[in-house]
Formats: sequence, C-alpha cells, structure tokens
Amino acid sequence: MSKMTKFFDLLRFNLDYNAWDESLIRKLLLRIRLFFENIFVKILDFLKEKSFLFGLLESLSGHINIIIALSLIFISIVPFNLWSNLYLYLIVFILWILNLYRKDDKKRLAFDDFLVLFILTIGLSTVFSIYPRLSLKYAVNYFSIFLFYAIFINNIRTRKDLFQILTALTVATLLVSFFGLLQKFVIGVSVDLSQTDTSISQELSGRIYSTMGNPNVLGEYYLLTVPLIVANFLKNENKYIKILSAFTILISMFVLLTTGSRSAWASFAICVFVFTLLYNPRLLPVFFMLGLILFFFLPGNIQIRLMSIFNKSDSSINYRKYIYESANIMKKNFAKLGGVGLGNEVFQAAFENYKAPQLTKVAHCHNLYLQLLIEIGAFGLFFLIGHILKLFSKILISFKEFREKNPAISLVQYGGIAAICGFMVMSFADYTWFYLRIVSLFFINLAILKASLNIEN
Repeated sequence: MSKMTKFFDLLRFNLDYNAWDESLIRKLLLRIRLFFENIFVKILDFLKEKSFLFGLLESLSGHINIIIALSLIFISIVPFNLWSNLYLYLIVFILWILNLYRKDDKKRLAFDDFLVLFILTIGLSTVFSIYPRLSLKYAVNYFSIFLFYAIFINNIRTRKDLFQILTALTVATLLVSFFGLLQKFVIGVSVDLSQTDTSISQELSGRIYSTMGNPNVLGEYYLLTVPLIVANFLKNENKYIKILSAFTILISMFVLLTTGSRSAWASFAICVFVFTLLYNPRLLPVFFMLGLILFFFLPGNIQIRLMSIFNKSDSSINYRKYIYESANIMKKNFAKLGGVGLGNEVFQAAFENYKAPQLTKVAHCHNLYLQLLIEIGAFGLFFLIGHILKLFSKILISFKEFREKNPAISLVQYGGIAAICGFMVMSFADYTWFYLRIVSLFFINLAILKASLNIEN
C-alpha cells in the first residue's frame, strides 16, 4: 500500500468519524426523543382508526418520497405575493407525521458534529438576542428547515428516489421559468429604480423575478437548481425526462439573463466552472473559450450590465460600500460575543445605530457571511462552513470510487457541489438567506449531497 493510499484511508476515517454520534448528550437526547415519539405514534395509531384524514396520512406514508418531491414543486411555484412561511411549517409537519407512520427501523444520522454545533448557535443566538421575541420566529424558520433536512435524508435512499427529486426540481424550475417568460412577454415588468441604475444600464428593461418577488432571489434559485438539472439531463435513464431537462436548462438560462442580476450571472459562471472541473477538467479550456465567445453574442444591454460591475460610479455598488463599512464597525462589537441575535429584523433594529448618513432604509447586509457574523457570531459561521467543507471532503475523498461504481450518483454530486459553490460566491454580494424558500432549497442541496453518500442502487 502506497503512502498516498494510506493518507487517503486515514483522511477518510477521520471524516467518517462523527463526534456527535458518539456523544453522551446525543444518546440522552435520543432517549428523550424516542420516549415522546413513541407516545405520539400511539396517538397517531389511535387517530387513524377514528379519523379518515389520519387514515389517509398513514396510507400516504408509503409514498413519502413523492410527497417530498411535490413539496419542492409547491415551494417553488407559489407566487411571492401569495407565499407564507406557514406553508413550509405545514409541509414539514405533514412530512413528520408521514415519517412517523412509516415506522422505519433503519434511521440515518442526519446531523454531523459541525451541523449540530451550528444548530446550537442558532438556539443560543435566539435566547441571548437583544430582541428575543423577534429572533424566535426566525428560530422556528430554521428548525423547520433542519427537520425537513433530517426527513429528506432518512427517506431518500435509492437512486430512484434521488432522481425523482431531481425530476421534481426540473418540473419546478420549468414552471418558474414559464412564469418568468409570462412576465417578460405578456404581463410586463416596469423598471424598478431601487434595483437598477438607469444612468448606466439605460437599455435594461424591467428585471424579471417570476415567483420569487426579487430578480436577485430568482438568480439564487437558478444557482441551486440548474446544476442538478444538468445532472438529471446527463444521467436520467428516461429519454422524455432528458428532453424535459434540456428544455428546462435552455429556458432557465434565458430567464436568468432577464433577471439583470450581475452577481447571479458571475456566480453561475462559477457553477459551470466547478461542474466542468469535476466532470472533465480537460474541457476547461473549452469552457473559457465558449465564455469569451458567448459574451460577444449577448444583447448589448446585457453586455453593458455585465461591464457595469467594474464601474465605480454604479449606485448599487456604492450603496453596498456604505453598508459594508457600517456593518464592519458593527461586526467588531458583536461577532466575538455571539452575535446581536438571530434574524434580519434584529439586525435592522441594531444597524440603525451604526449606519452611515448616506444610507436610508437598509433591508439587510448584502453579504451572507457578514450578516451571519453579526447575527450569530463567528462560531456560528465557522460551524456552517465547517459542515459544508466536511461534506465536500467526504465526497471528494471517494471521488474515484463513485465515478467507477455509480457514475450517475457522481454526476448528482458534481451538480450539488457546483450549486453550493456558486451560491456561496453570490453570498459575498448578497444576503442570500433573506427568503426562507431559498434557505430551504440550500439545505435540500446539502441533503442531496449527504444522501448521495449512502445511496442504494
């Protein structure tokens, strides 16, 4: 055995080790959870005999994977003005009941040590928030997402399950894109002066936002879904789904251009770069050449919008500069202490004491990392990034094994990693966790990657 092989075996062992799995605290909490879960299961068994609704839920529990897939479509297509976070709470609650009715003895450990510590910082930043009541509703948001994450990992177990999820995301993205086309060519969208500097981007028409309510958020949505749809196109065995995936990718790329989101465009280029690097590094020169050629074939207004990234007089860039300067002062006071408190509303309230005179109303920090540092502190951000890097490392360390034994799953992993990388790059220019739907899709991407490590053929 070579030294390099020994090194990778040792690294794989260390990555597989989960301190949380071995901890006494987890074992105690697991006993408490099982105690209350058993009581709740007995109540559910009683209710299914008395109620048609609960009898129906039990019969649906055998199809929980399909319910998860349909949930992802629903989360995507509800128009912004009709969306309520209560919908997500209801979806997760129903999935939890279905999961209990399923009574599966082979439950998987959903959370690793880093993610448990991140969840702990979420809880602490709620309890010790300067405005605990404001933080509480954000804590409910996060914990509903973590429960969704755990249910997903424990029910998406086979290649068929995984590709059902990818097909659901394909259908969801296609419907979101169709609504974007409807806005572009039928309904029409007026230019929002708060989102576009018309002195620089004079020819840019109204920016499309589809069901997401904001063009930048629509860009974030595409970052999280399109790389996975590419994997669905390349490796799905159903030729009709392949055609559907190809059609969805093409339409989504057009709608992405109509968002006018420079950060999303640049981040999507990162997605393509990472996917190409993992899929076939020899194609990278082709990627760069096609990128350069494509730029000259883009419409003039898109070219102007892209080049305005380097324009120092752009009002959006200058506005962010003032926010970053003020937020950095705020960070020095709160990041080391555990944060000002969970939630954007808490940030807004505290930011009033730090904002530069050039700023009026500030919705958020326009930088995910800076905002998390202020909200939950440096440890929280460290644990989140640690969880992502550990997950990536576990996949990459088994890179050759997956490519040889299960190439379809390896393509899904490439798509998931590319999506997260692009999203995290965009997070330097935007507060990408502003909308709960996007946060939930971000963690679903992580859940797809984690589930792929233990997939059954």
